[in-house]
Amino acid sequence: MSSSRNDWFPTPVWHFTVDNYQQLNSILLQEIDAEQQCDRQGEKWSNVLGWHSVNNLHERKHFYEFTQIIHKNVLEVAHFLRWDLQKFSLNITTCWAIVNGKLASNSVHNHPNSILSGVYYLKAPENCGGLFFSDPRPASQMLIPPVVEFNLWTLPKVSYKPYEGTMLLFPSWLLHGVEMNMSEETRISLSFNIGMIPK
Repeated sequence: MSSSRNDWFPTPVWHFTVDNYQQLNSILLQEIDAEQQCDRQGEKWSNVLGWHSVNNLHERKHFYEFTQIIHKNVLEVAHFLRWDLQKFSLNITTCWAIVNGKLASNSVHNHPNSILSGVYYLKAPENCGGLFFSDPRPASQMLIPPVVEFNLWTLPKVSYKPYEGTMLLFPSWLLHGVEMNMSEETRISLSFNIGMIPK
């Protein structure tokens, strides 16, 4: 008797480490601090207790180097997925900062009208809250048998510890959130969405 198995519908999350990120982060942190000083209220989206900036930071001149890094990484993802870039182009549609002080978090959400989304970490102290992804197949949680240990096929959610200078890219439809910041220091990140324009 023989058996075989197929694993279909994988959900990829890409990790990128930015070279010489300390210099880039220094510039971006100054810009985010200045933005927060001008707009104490911020925006209200998925943030719980944290501060959310306006979503057009990618249009600012001091973010140019950062947007070039995004474009480079997005192209790598597009080539891996075999997207036909002769038929459409990819562009940054929105980019915003999140500043989470102690006990701040972000509720579970996704990013409609986008093809890819990403996050980049500028300040990530220990215990500041990971980015977690929920299983996008809600029906898979209808009946859960006991397991000896969770694995790739049974995990209900996956959490990523943030590291400064690291960028994650993932499908925009994938439900995600940010765990509570249990550190005394702030957790600062930049998030962005990628759209597509037909040629």
